[in-house]
Amino acid sequence: MTRQSLKNLAPALTLFALAFVPSTSLAQVGLASKPPGKNPATTAAQATSRGAKTSGAPSYTYTLLSFPGTFFTAVNAINLGVTTSKTELVGSAGEGGFLAHISQKKIVSETYQAVSYPHSSGSEDANAVNDSGQIVGTYDGYIQGYERSGGRFTTIDVPFVGAQGTFPCGINNSGEIVGGWWDSNKDEHSFTLVGGTYTSFDYPGASATAAFGINSAGDIVGAYADASGVGHGFLLSGGTFTSFDFPGSIYTVPYAINDSGDIVGLYCTATPCISTNAGAQGFLLSQGAFTTIAIPGESFTYAAGINNNGVVVGVYEDAAGLTVSFLATP
Repeated sequence: MTRQSLKNLAPALTLFALAFVPSTSLAQVGLASKPPGKNPATTAAQATSRGAKTSGAPSYTYTLLSFPGTFFTAVNAINLGVTTSKTELVGSAGEGGFLAHISQKKIVSETYQAVSYPHSSGSEDANAVNDSGQIVGTYDGYIQGYERSGGRFTTIDVPFVGAQGTFPCGINNSGEIVGGWWDSNKDEHSFTLVGGTYTSFDYPGASATAAFGINSAGDIVGAYADASGVGHGFLLSGGTFTSFDFPGSIYTVPYAINDSGDIVGLYCTATPCISTNAGAQGFLLSQGAFTTIAIPGESFTYAAGINNNGVVVGVYEDAAGLTVSFLATP
């Protein structure tokens, strides 16, 4: 469930599907005695956990984003904008990661710079950025993790026995990091890195768990596979898990949560969508109401990030098979 399969559809989709194969030997290495969450469930999280309904489509102004000189641009995240007015995005283009600075004055403009882990021998990706410009991502074929702060890279590598790969996916303004790791059986678990301490956790009874996003309050969103291998979204707030699915879907993957508890991600309503990408749609879950976010007529769309102003970033594939990113401003 890493973000390496952006080129196939969305962060983690291909490996997420593979990890959904139930295992009879799910490793419980270094699991927390209880789920992470130092604070009680937030009001926003409580609202999200209440009965969900489907609402009408919101009104957005879309701006298309493309890293210069590539045919593949996938935005993974947007900073929350709690402590700064600047807007920054991270993602992958070609085989490398990037950071983009966005200006939303009279005309939206963007400035890109490559984010490259030194001495990497494989594909790279930038997965999340906070208001201070700290970035987390992956390198060496997306199985090793890093944090970049002040231009300096630090390796992120979970210390759990049997760990085969570490992939950080989210970081908040306190520097708290969430992500996933593989054990020796290639079963996936989630982790938090807070104050230099790694903690592993799984959704109760899940055959695979992946944490993707974290907000200022420490609320975490991600996805898990149940005992039958079916994918669902989860919210972890105040140490309590809440499972949720887009109405009528058979596969739901949330990627990000802002400080109001708004969650974005993707869903599928037909089995072929999980393996072929066709028909995947993005979603927004806000105050218990689901809304589809989709680019009409395109093969697939997903929403990858949302900031505190409700600005959504995401990706779609056009008719020519090109991967294009978008900024959706309400």
